[in-house]
Amino acid sequence: MRRAEEQYTTLCKEDMSISRYSICADQIRVFATLAVVMLHVSANGLNSSPFGSDSWWLANFFDAASRSSIPLFVMLSGALLLSAPIGDPRQFYQRRFSRVLLPLVVWSIFYSGWTMLKAQVKGQPIMTEQVWLNLVSGTPYFHLWYLFMLAGLYAIAPVLSLALHSAQQRFNPSSSWYLLLAVITSAIYTLGYSTFVDDWPWPFWFIGYIPLMVLGAVLWGKQSSVGVVGLLCCYLVMALIIARLCYIQLAHYPEVAGIYSYQYLSLPVLGASIACWYLLSRPYRISAGWCKFIAPYCFGIYLLHPAFLDLSQMLFRPLALPTAITMLVQFLFVFALSLASCIGYSKLRRRVPMSLKRGRE
Repeated sequence: MRRAEEQYTTLCKEDMSISRYSICADQIRVFATLAVVMLHVSANGLNSSPFGSDSWWLANFFDAASRSSIPLFVMLSGALLLSAPIGDPRQFYQRRFSRVLLPLVVWSIFYSGWTMLKAQVKGQPIMTEQVWLNLVSGTPYFHLWYLFMLAGLYAIAPVLSLALHSAQQRFNPSSSWYLLLAVITSAIYTLGYSTFVDDWPWPFWFIGYIPLMVLGAVLWGKQSSVGVVGLLCCYLVMALIIARLCYIQLAHYPEVAGIYSYQYLSLPVLGASIACWYLLSRPYRISAGWCKFIAPYCFGIYLLHPAFLDLSQMLFRPLALPTAITMLVQFLFVFALSLASCIGYSKLRRRVPMSLKRGRE
């Protein structure tokens, strides 16, 4: 039995170095997707709960614990794109931008229409100029900013790859240097927080995430000397710190725009993200099957889940359920319907070409 476990762990480590669809990559991708859904569900719980109440603290903690979602996505992109040198930039751009630009255009159009439809249903029509302003500013819907930022990271990826591998060949810096770079970037963001929040146009959003992308490439395949329990405790402690700082800011510094500890580039979120990264970089046999099944649909779930979240708000608000129950039911409802829709679309997409092929025959 022990020999089988060792063989399984060895296989996973080899898989991490050669396969884009490794078990550990699937674990990170699925957890980050679940965290994004929980993040948006708990945000509704925060908005609907009295400040400082038990239900508010519950929603605040789950929101804080989910803040590592976007950093994990960025780090995973770095691990999969920058771990090996990018050979032909033209081929890279053709392959990658087709996977980002087309969804960005299609879903921006969809959610622009969705925004107008929601406004009509609520009896609060929105001006067409506002829809265009949201689109130009990179936020046609609250979650699509990530695609605009990701396009910038993809655009600079060949340059980052060249710089990263040149540095490794010439200086061979340890991963601690790259971790220090991420901490310094986060510290600069912290010091200039009031300057950076909501002021930069979307073509520059990717700049602050470059160290996270590089860090993901450097840490890929490396294990932490801290055990699973230690990493889990570190992640939970950082989540508690994020939640506590949120309360302190809202209670004592409400004039500061945005919640600092909730920002993806803040120091506590960086700490939680690194702990979570190391935690999920270990292969867990118990979750391998589920992660392998869900992972191909994660991008679709990310794009689709806000629509089901809006529907769940309309369905569950009249029920006046306790916040904890509402959050749980909403989370399961949104994730299950998003996953089912992605599976259904995938099957339909496979059947249509087969039907066309049979028709030609």
